[in-house]
Amino acid sequence: MSIHVENNLKDSNCKDVFEQKAQYIPCKIEADGTANVSQYFEPYVNDNGNGELTATFRGHALDGVIVPLPEGYRGAMLTEAHRPLSEDSDRKFHVASLFKDIMYWNWDKKPSKNDNFVKALEWIDIADAIHGTEENETNEECL
Repeated sequence: MSIHVENNLKDSNCKDVFEQKAQYIPCKIEADGTANVSQYFEPYVNDNGNGELTATFRGHALDGVIVPLPEGYRGAMLTEAHRPLSEDSDRKFHVASLFKDIMYWNWDKKPSKNDNFVKALEWIDIADAIHGTEENETNEECL
């Protein structure tokens, strides 16, 4: 099986593309499809002014922060128009949007640098320092 990713956003306005929001909520929902997050979730996000966010999701209180991606990295949200019937079939994804930071939520504690998600993002910089080249080139394009 091979995975193909097509980026149709290269010719679009980079600013609009990067204004997309990505959110990480530690839960599992038994559904696969689009969600109207801007109507049902974002209006209830409160910013305490010191970088801490609060919200509720299905009655559960959430504490959150905005976590920027490491310098030089961008996130991509991918969509798949047709999922293959077999696990051995090739898969084709399209880049739906790009983002530079993630709204990271916890339901049982305040987010901190000790959370596995935050540590994983920090590991990118550590791995680059250990295994990267001396000169890292910066790509000014959208992706």
